[in-house]
Amino acid sequence: MIDAYDVLNLSYDADEEEIKKAYRRMSLQHHPDKVRASGSSCEEANAKFNEIKIARDILVDPDRRKIHDTFGIDLGDEKPELEVWTIGVGSMLSPMGTFALKTFVMRAVIWTMGWRYIGYLVLLLGMVVALLYAIDFKFREVKVRSQDGLPYVIGAGIAVGVVAIVWIWQLLADAAGIFYLASEVVDLALFVENWKIGLGAAITSFFVAWLVRGWWFWIIVLQVALVVVVLIAVSMASELVRLWIENVKTQHGDNLKDWRLRMRKQRKTLQDEVAELKNKMQDCERVGNGYAIDNTARRPVR
Repeated sequence: MIDAYDVLNLSYDADEEEIKKAYRRMSLQHHPDKVRASGSSCEEANAKFNEIKIARDILVDPDRRKIHDTFGIDLGDEKPELEVWTIGVGSMLSPMGTFALKTFVMRAVIWTMGWRYIGYLVLLLGMVVALLYAIDFKFREVKVRSQDGLPYVIGAGIAVGVVAIVWIWQLLADAAGIFYLASEVVDLALFVENWKIGLGAAITSFFVAWLVRGWWFWIIVLQVALVVVVLIAVSMASELVRLWIENVKTQHGDNLKDWRLRMRKQRKTLQDEVAELKNKMQDCERVGNGYAIDNTARRPVR
C-alpha cells in the first residue's frame, strides 16, 4: 500500500496539471536507464519507477482517487460498486437466470413434441438418420459413424426418445424434464455412480411432476419474477455501495486528510533528525580520524 501523494511529492489538493508535472519530474529523475547509468541497483530503480506510475494512475483516475482519499488504499481499476455487481451477477443472477431458461426450454420442448405433426416429423427425421447411419453415409469427408457425425446421431436419438415418452405418458415426460433440471443442480455423476440416489431422484421427479401438473406456466412466471427481483436487488446493492462511499468521503475524508498531513509532518521531523544524527556521526568520524593521524605523526621513531 502506497500514499500516492507522498510518492509524487504532492499536496493533497493537487489538480490534474500538477499531477502530470510531478509525474514527469519524478519519472525522469527515477527512470531505470538513468539510475542504471549512475551505478545504482536496477531492481530498486524499477520498483521505484513502477511505484511512481501506480501513484500517477491512482491520482489521474477520479474514481480511484476518491477511494484513495476516502480509505487511504487503492482498489484497482474496477469500481467497488461494479465489483459488487459482478459478484451478484456471477453468484446469484446468472445461475438463477440459466435455470429459469433451462426450465422454459424443457417445457417448450415437451409442449412442442406433444403436437402430432411435429412428432411425426421428428420420427421421420430419426428414421432418416438411422438409415444414413446404417449405410455409413458420407458428406463432405464426414461419415455418419465417425466422431464428427456421432453428435448428430445422438441428438436425433434423443429427439425421437422425447417424442416417444411424450406420446406414451405425459407424466413420464414431465418427470424426465424434472430429473434433467435436478441433474443441472446436482452433478449427474452422483446419480449414475450411486444407484440408490439416482432411484430416489427418479421417484421424487415423478412425485414432483404429478404435484405440479397444470402449474408449469406459473412456475416459469415465478422463476422469471425471482430473476427480476434478484436483478433489482443486485442493482440496488451496487448503488448503495456507491452512495456509502460518497457518504464516508463526506464524513471522514477530511479526517483522513488531516491524519495524512500529521503523518507527513512527523516523517519530515524524523527525517531531519536522522539527517542531523548522520551529520554528527560524520563530524565525529572526521575528528576521530584527525586525532589518530595526529598521534601517529607525534609517535617517536625507534
